[in-house]
Amino acid sequence: MQNNFITFVLILNPPNVYQTPKLANMKKHFFFFILLLFPLLAAAQTYKYIGVEDGLSNRRVYAIQKGPKGYMWFLTHDGIDRYNGKEFKHYKLMDGEEEVNSMMSLSWLYTDAKGRLWEIGKQGRVFCYESKHDRFQLVYKLPKSETKDLHTPVSYGFIDDNYIVWLCNQKNIYLYDSETERCTTIKNEINESITDIEQIDANHYFIGTDVGIHYAELKNNKLMLSPCNKLDTLKLQVNELFYHKGSRKVFIGTFQRGMYVYDLKPHKASLVKSGLADISINRIIAFGDKEILIATDGAGIHKMNVETYSTEPYIVADFNRYNAMNGNTIYDIYIDEEQRIWMANYPIGITVRNNRYNDYKWIKHSIGNKQSLINDQVNAIIEDEEGDLWFATNNGISLYEHRTKQWHSFLSVFNTDHKNQSHTFISLCEISPGIIWAGGYSSGIYQINKKQYSVDFFRNFIKRLISLQEVKESSKENMKKKGK
Repeated sequence: MQNNFITFVLILNPPNVYQTPKLANMKKHFFFFILLLFPLLAAAQTYKYIGVEDGLSNRRVYAIQKGPKGYMWFLTHDGIDRYNGKEFKHYKLMDGEEEVNSMMSLSWLYTDAKGRLWEIGKQGRVFCYESKHDRFQLVYKLPKSETKDLHTPVSYGFIDDNYIVWLCNQKNIYLYDSETERCTTIKNEINESITDIEQIDANHYFIGTDVGIHYAELKNNKLMLSPCNKLDTLKLQVNELFYHKGSRKVFIGTFQRGMYVYDLKPHKASLVKSGLADISINRIIAFGDKEILIATDGAGIHKMNVETYSTEPYIVADFNRYNAMNGNTIYDIYIDEEQRIWMANYPIGITVRNNRYNDYKWIKHSIGNKQSLINDQVNAIIEDEEGDLWFATNNGISLYEHRTKQWHSFLSVFNTDHKNQSHTFISLCEISPGIIWAGGYSSGIYQINKKQYSVDFFRNFIKRLISLQEVKESSKENMKKKGK
């Protein structure tokens, strides 16, 4: 008989009920809910949900980073949160006496090569985290002369590998050197609203805009565009750029135009048949050496092979299960050193997927649904000869038939065919194929016939036990005589 399940239970204190001396010597525990794993593997939770009830300042999370000391940092609608795995600390970002919050003021969160944490806002403010004073310090702010009459002074903020902070709008690009603390203003030669920047080496960048993508070189504080026919002819609203160093390809995520790729070897740009043509791409990150993860606005996370471009849904919402992905609008992704995937799951909070463990199914009682566990307080579990599972609960007996995936209940308050007063059962035993005995607190013994779905009550239980014992002893004697 092949077993497809392992059951796990949480132990709680027993209810205050009368116990016979024999029962008093039993383990004083009963079991609350059941976790069924597929396949056989002792595993912890696959998904973890972190929300405002856990200390997150706001359900709307825009960005995720990990600091040098191992803390997770979340940029939310109300500021920045630091998470140590158990507790949150909320940071207010101050511009003098003014508290800076909302998406218009808090827009991008970065960690540079030195491990410093940066926050850049659309109003032209740049904050850096000071670990010594445990605070975010305003290190630069665009002059009022540059932001006057502009509803959104910065269309995109970015910090490159040279520790230069880019503050971009359609007219100018402001380059703040975090090492020298000086800012240089250069003309936006693209003359388009910049939406994303991807650096591929010390001086060269791919720059995405609301109408296309360009290749540029920044040298001596001068931005020079390099003509590229294959790119310049693409008319796209670019949301996200990702440079995959191993394959020397730039993956281009668009606003409802799907995924494009630019291969630097043959200098060829092409549309990828990813099935994401009508979906906006929010984030692209590496996933191992040969794959990338694509976070979307409404279709969850998809996985793509960087060589074959084969694409498949990887993490998508499943609202029919308790332990599953709980949303499809993903603003940001972060993969830590333990291969956990942290997702900014808008507008729910943070969802963490742990890929070290296989998936499992969480079985619980569903009110009004006969095709569910009859009660969440489970005291005993057995697997019968045919591989089906039996659950003794505080409200009768549940049977799960794995071939038909059907639930059946016996001796509960919902089963009106029996007038039993006690519905709490603590033990189960299969005495022969398809015949189950169930016992409870001072309730006697019930026999369940699985094939007939029938129940009988043993009134003369002691006599029946003696009779069974006599049959066993007689059978042993006959076997001995035959052996002789």
